[in-house]
Amino acid sequence: MTITYQVVIYCPDQHIEYDLHTLDNIGVGGGITSRIRLAHALASHGHKVTLYVNCPKDGAIQGVNYVHFSKLKNMHTDIFMAASSGGDHDLGILNGMDIQAQIKIVMLQGVTPIQNLNYDRFDYYYVPSNFIRNFSISTWQLQPEKFFVSYRGTRDENFKSRSVIQRDPFRLVYLGHPLKGLETARVILQKLRKREPKFNLHIYGGNQLWGGAEQEIPAEPGIFYHGLYGQKKLAREIQKATFSLNLQDIREAFGMAVIESMKAGCIVLASPVGAYSETVRDGFNGFLIPGDHTLEETRETASRMILDLEDNPGFRSYIQNNAISTPLDWQTVARTWEEHWDSVLNNNHKQKFVYRCASCKGDLLAFSDGFHCLKCGNYQPSL
Repeated sequence: MTITYQVVIYCPDQHIEYDLHTLDNIGVGGGITSRIRLAHALASHGHKVTLYVNCPKDGAIQGVNYVHFSKLKNMHTDIFMAASSGGDHDLGILNGMDIQAQIKIVMLQGVTPIQNLNYDRFDYYYVPSNFIRNFSISTWQLQPEKFFVSYRGTRDENFKSRSVIQRDPFRLVYLGHPLKGLETARVILQKLRKREPKFNLHIYGGNQLWGGAEQEIPAEPGIFYHGLYGQKKLAREIQKATFSLNLQDIREAFGMAVIESMKAGCIVLASPVGAYSETVRDGFNGFLIPGDHTLEETRETASRMILDLEDNPGFRSYIQNNAISTPLDWQTVARTWEEHWDSVLNNNHKQKFVYRCASCKGDLLAFSDGFHCLKCGNYQPSL
């Protein structure tokens, strides 16, 4: 790559204090993870990256310059990206600033609206899934051609171990905030233990993921609560599991827990809500369990599926191998962003294909992660 950019990523959220060390050693949610991992992936490609976030202190960490968000005033840069994924969900402070950039991007990372956001000030809306693209267009009447869908990635290095990790065929994991379906996961475990007492459930995350206070999980046979885990250690831990429970009604914008579980070789059982229907291919790299996850019949369906997979190790291995190869890595995501910027600023895209968008029949551009429509913003991982 010969073109390098000065990149500024800005987020005024105050509910959690964080930097790269927080991800690796303590643990945070998906919105923060995306900002940090992409910043460091871009810096490793030679770009000059500055993060204006709620960091513990100013300074450089592994090639990325961290500055407290309160110190951003006026700005002149190549690429300016703004985001808010927690706390007050408010970007109103930008309205009083003079931001000069070749490309201005706002990252829309969920169904919760960002308050006081002037969409007209931005050239592109970066979103993590077609689900969020469709939701934003229909709900907020935004221009389709300004959308760029970019799936999130995993840090492959975290899933490489110098020693062999023994996988427990009876171990289930739940990753995330308790509101996303912990009670359903607990009931599924109870059903499984009636058939086989060896089943166990390991819970990672908790209220702290959303900036809340730690809350103790009541003791119960077969349940192990670990709380927040640094992402390096978490990757090793979930590689010991065989199943990941993601049954919920919250509409995920993407779902980092799902792709982290896939990369670890867990078989994902998820509700077909939000972006899960994009990332989970039913019967190929995981399973989508239809129905209200709080209902007895849905929980029974999930339990029976796990028991059936226990009796079919060949099919279980097929799903696991497909799951491991599904997620993108952060380096690929960073290259995709570079290619988009190059195509916008220098008309330097790799190749303009004659293929048409499956959604609107518009022109597709090929980037490192797949195909992107210029007309409606639709993303296709493959043709």
